[in-house]
Amino acid sequence: MTKHPKFNPSRIVAGMLIAGASASLTPAALAQDEGAVLEEVMVTARKTAESMQSIPVAVTAFSGETINDLIMRDIRELEGMVPNVVIDSVAVAPGAASLYIRGVGTQEVEKSFDPAVGVVIDGVPLSFVNGSMANTYDFQSIEVLRGPQGTLFGKNTTGGVFNITRTRPTGELGLSYELTAGNDGREDVKGVFNFPLGNMLAGKIGYSSQEGGGSYKNITLEKEVGNRDNQEVTATLLFTPVESFEALFTYTNYKDENDGIGLKNLASLTAGAPVNDPELVCAAFGALGGCAGDEALDEYTQDYFEPIDFEADTYTLRMDWELGMGTITSITGYQETDESVPTDFDGSPVPFFHAVRDQEAEQKSTELRFASNDSLSENFDFVTGLFWAEDEYALIQNTAIAFGSQLNLANNFHEKEAWAIFGEAHYTFADKWTVTAGGRYTEEEKDYSGILWSSFDGGANFLFQEEAGGKKKWDEATYKLGLDYALNDDVLTYFSFTQGFRSGGFNGRNSNESNIGPYDPEYVDNYEIGMKGDFLDNTLRFNLAAFYVDYQDKQEEVIQEYDGASVTVVNNAATVESQGIEGELTWVATENFQINANFGYLDASYDEYIADLNGDGTATDNSHIELRRTPEWTAGVSGLYSANIGPGTLSLFANYRYTDEYWTDTSNDPRGLLDERAVLDATISYNWEWDTDRNVKISLFGRDLTDELAYNSSVTIPGLISFSSITGGREYGMQISGNF
Repeated sequence: MTKHPKFNPSRIVAGMLIAGASASLTPAALAQDEGAVLEEVMVTARKTAESMQSIPVAVTAFSGETINDLIMRDIRELEGMVPNVVIDSVAVAPGAASLYIRGVGTQEVEKSFDPAVGVVIDGVPLSFVNGSMANTYDFQSIEVLRGPQGTLFGKNTTGGVFNITRTRPTGELGLSYELTAGNDGREDVKGVFNFPLGNMLAGKIGYSSQEGGGSYKNITLEKEVGNRDNQEVTATLLFTPVESFEALFTYTNYKDENDGIGLKNLASLTAGAPVNDPELVCAAFGALGGCAGDEALDEYTQDYFEPIDFEADTYTLRMDWELGMGTITSITGYQETDESVPTDFDGSPVPFFHAVRDQEAEQKSTELRFASNDSLSENFDFVTGLFWAEDEYALIQNTAIAFGSQLNLANNFHEKEAWAIFGEAHYTFADKWTVTAGGRYTEEEKDYSGILWSSFDGGANFLFQEEAGGKKKWDEATYKLGLDYALNDDVLTYFSFTQGFRSGGFNGRNSNESNIGPYDPEYVDNYEIGMKGDFLDNTLRFNLAAFYVDYQDKQEEVIQEYDGASVTVVNNAATVESQGIEGELTWVATENFQINANFGYLDASYDEYIADLNGDGTATDNSHIELRRTPEWTAGVSGLYSANIGPGTLSLFANYRYTDEYWTDTSNDPRGLLDERAVLDATISYNWEWDTDRNVKISLFGRDLTDELAYNSSVTIPGLISFSSITGGREYGMQISGNF
């Protein structure tokens, strides 16, 4: 395997990737080039730009062109395109994603819980899940790194990383746009305007608006619900005073003002059948005229349905200095968010459990690193750096319970500061062997305080007032060791051992001192063996990886009944073992036809799980319970056919994605078992390109053509309620896009 020269990662240009495989051909290239072959795909999975096929990392990459061709609205639509990846929305958090890779992830709404799968945008890791369901407009690339990334991407990435990069100013006058109209009132408008500002400056302004797309009815309030309403504005400046230095500044304002959070009441349901012991709230609903859950799957019965209001302002400054021996990179990020989220948690036509969550949060981070180049040594390179981050949030939650007779008020305040030193080195010996060694030392401190009031009659009669708080520091060193062997210039084999670490913390949904914590860190050891190869004269690409994961002190949050109330308890009572295999294939069958496929197999189970899950004060062996979001099989296959017709190119694309059944409830309540789901997508496009940078494309698209509605996730509060959100439903429409 020939080593590829490294260069400034900010100048990476990813190839065309379709359906999660490693293809790199545009439809036009398929139609026009005789003897079409796969192109090199560049990624930044090791914090420097390298050929994807030359590095021993399980990574799937998508270029911005592919994302646009797939007519994606957010990263949720990548599920089924990447092996062993599950992507759900967090229903009660605006723009939040529940990301699971190889069975490791987080679905919590509380900001005190650190995500186990990192989302990194333009080099800045997001501290909270809110806003992580990234709108895919103006993306240059998305890389999905599978497995713990504790060396280069830092703490808390025990599952993996979604590494997202936006486009850079081109320095030339130009406009790209997308206009999309579809069923259920979908209207999307996206545009990016590039302009020069003299010899040293270049600018870019982008705008995105997504409206409509809701397909559900609220039969209680007699109105359509589920519609999107978000806008994003970006402004970017690129400063290049000399060839060896550049500074890239980006400001983003994102607003989510959708019409509310739709939740289904599952109190009377299991996995499609009535339960023998209905929840308390279900019996109450029956006395008032019927139990929720009897309506159609695409109907809601909530009596309280109010718009949410979420706004995020993000500032990012990246600077790169190219020196004789390598590149110094500095990335500084700042984000502040403000949100108000009203929610009808009982999902019923009666006022039983309503809440309004008002939050303010901010995060700051800086990373300074040095990446060597080949001038230092042709056989040795390294990346090393320092990282610092600080974030805080304040939550005020107003909750009305039991038909408005009880009012709970919660004030939470949380601060976190972390710093780390990291490095990774690669040494090639005997021409074909390369050894990798890396490490990271992380220190993190969290400070939490909370107050909970409970009263009748809006505060006139207090039941109780609880105050809780704590402060603690954790530190940990994680390591990576690897060895890869190049069979030839086209086939790489590798073995790696990687450690992951997610720090301890405090329970932001505590009700008293007994369940505030702190809980301890969790640790993961990942063993992986893999192969990457290009075959058949560079027309067939096949990547394969097998892994074994040993999870210690796994953090598990459980909602249980305690002294007549429902409380969330976090403990470290679990050890987990998982193993699996995943593969990705791309085949350029002819000059006009390309096939892409991927599969993932996962076998994950608790090795030991001793905990009190029902709140009776007795810890029991729960090792028989299935882990959340660990489908045994995930798979996808797609085909792309392109041909020159008239002055342009006609493209036909079809994509099938499959996710096996999986649990979303930690105690395996039957209402938390989601059925297997299969999604069929198709697109017909005609692209008229009359110049290198000028084109118009018209696309007709269909998503989820089989119209499969399903529960997205479920949460059960013992003795009280069980609720879920809905996903799926047929989407179709037309898009006009282009550049000039």
